[in-house]
Amino acid sequence: MPCLLLVEDEFLVRLVAKEALEGDGFEVLEAKSASEAIQVLDSQAHIDIVVTDVRMPGQGDGVDVAVRARAKFPEIPVIMTSGYAEGVEDRLDQLCLIVFMLGKPYKLDQLSALAKSLIKRS
Repeated sequence: MPCLLLVEDEFLVRLVAKEALEGDGFEVLEAKSASEAIQVLDSQAHIDIVVTDVRMPGQGDGVDVAVRARAKFPEIPVIMTSGYAEGVEDRLDQLCLIVFMLGKPYKLDQLSALAKSLIKRS
C-alpha cells in the first residue's frame, strides 16, 4: 500500500481527502501545517508521495514541505494544491523544484487519479 503524506490546514478538506485516498488504496499520514509535515517527513523511513496545500497559517508553506520531502526522498512526487498560488511558481523555478499543481477546489477523483499515476511512474 503506497504511503501518502497529506498536508492541509482546513480540517474538513483534509478529512474528506484522507477518506477518499484511503478508499483508493493509500495509507495516509496527515499534517495540518508545514512544520507538522516536516516533523512527519523527518520521522518516517519511507513516504511514496506528498500532497500539500501551498498556503497555510504558521511558519512555512507547501514549498518548504516539498523542499524537505525532496531532500529526504529525492525522487518523491509532490502534488501542490491551491486556490491562490501567486508567486509560488517563481519560487519553484528558483529552486529547480518540479511539482504537480492542482487548483482548488479540486475533485477527489482528480486528486486520486493524479496520485496513482505518479506512484506508477516512480
